[in-house]
Amino acid sequence: MDHLVFFSLPPMSINVKSPTAPARGFQDTDAAHSDVRFDYAGPIAGKYKGTVFTAARVELVMSLSDPAVRESARHISDAQNNPERTFPSFTAKTIPGAKEPLHRLVNREEQKKNREAAIKTCEDIWGDYSKSGLECDEYPFASTKEGANKGDRRYSARLIDGDDNGKGGNMIGEVYSVNRLLNGDAFYVKITP
Repeated sequence: MDHLVFFSLPPMSINVKSPTAPARGFQDTDAAHSDVRFDYAGPIAGKYKGTVFTAARVELVMSLSDPAVRESARHISDAQNNPERTFPSFTAKTIPGAKEPLHRLVNREEQKKNREAAIKTCEDIWGDYSKSGLECDEYPFASTKEGANKGDRRYSARLIDGDDNGKGGNMIGEVYSVNRLLNGDAFYVKITP
């Protein structure tokens, strides 16, 4: 077994007493609750043991004005806001990540298949780019269940600067680690100016 996961639903009780209220006061034994996951997931989650609030919204935020990931951010923005202008191109295309979550994929073979499908699209559109210094960037990311090999063509592949692509990938990995995202955990991608 590669990891253990336990879920808990800690309740919050409220008891209010006042000198002017009836003797028993006010009591609400299920005033609020929060879903919590305790896991021993190993290096997949960045640290071996940890706890997360599973209802918290996890976002990868990239900025169009960040020179380190400007091309990655532009690609994601175009894919989210103008998907019909991305490759593969077809009418009424939608790409998840902004309003519809992405889900982490940890299986390396499946990630490789996602990457290969995106690279095939880049080669079909731009030909041999191996000596250009550009890399095939895919969105949704190869490390998501919504990646290029899913079969629904709801992805975008684009050539971008190799350094930019690498730094964008590092940001994704950091979001996975900091937020302890395990296989299938949801997250969103937000592009800021």
